[in-house]
Amino acid sequence: MLKIKELKNIKKPIIEFNERKYIFSIRSLVLFAIGTPISAYLIYLFFDLQINYWLHEIVVKQTVYFLNLFFDMNARAVYNPVGKYHWDFVIPGKSGISFETFCTGIQAICVFAGVIIFTPHSQDPNTKRDIIWRKTKSLVMSSVIFYVVNIIRMIIQIELYNLGYPWEDIHFSISAASSFVAAIIVLLMHKWLPEFIISIIYVGTLVSEPVKQNRKKKVKEIVKKTSKVELNLIRKVLRMEKKTYLKDIVTWSEEYGYTVEGDYLLIPDKEVSNFIELLMQQKPFVKNTAKT
Repeated sequence: MLKIKELKNIKKPIIEFNERKYIFSIRSLVLFAIGTPISAYLIYLFFDLQINYWLHEIVVKQTVYFLNLFFDMNARAVYNPVGKYHWDFVIPGKSGISFETFCTGIQAICVFAGVIIFTPHSQDPNTKRDIIWRKTKSLVMSSVIFYVVNIIRMIIQIELYNLGYPWEDIHFSISAASSFVAAIIVLLMHKWLPEFIISIIYVGTLVSEPVKQNRKKKVKEIVKKTSKVELNLIRKVLRMEKKTYLKDIVTWSEEYGYTVEGDYLLIPDKEVSNFIELLMQQKPFVKNTAKT
């Protein structure tokens, strides 16, 4: 398993997306992994405090308003300060439904708030120039979407309950179905805050970089001794697509003067040092990197 010290010694990769460069520090990636769950949990605990039950009241009363507006249900929001939570839905002829912090949908907002706050900033000055604005926009829009969807979820659940469906069945099934909204939020975040997804890819790149370098060294040693190397090993080093790698290797091997024979790539003795030089580049065998 890679240690942080070993990762620090690895040359930082640069991911380019939409004409922007993304380079992240190891510290920011570690903070992202640790800070996101801890901050989400702490934010939820804050909203679960009694001083924040104003949120319960707003959500319950708004839901009751729309229930009566659309279904003429005569539902009521009842303040009942007994036990931990104080608000209930009361529907004529039905058992009351208690309301708790989890019913506000705040837990989803807390998770995305933690993600947005701790998403690392690129070290490229042009890329990170407007990140505070982009983070603010992502946080506001994701919170509004989750809040609205949560109100709609409760309206549907309570109407079905009023029609006679068992509460246990509709409560968990509709709650689970509404989780698709998280996917929409991720897509929106990728538009406004691509650092979120790119930082995850960046971690994978950092972890795989030592493996890539070891493979390059292995190929280098083999070519020095034998002037040939297995095609499959080259594919792994260059991360070429399985479906097209044979065609791609033939194309650039012709350009550089190599030969494909069976399962091996043959390198003329006079081209060995040039092959090794090209292989060790950040982007091996990219067009226009051939010798002049």
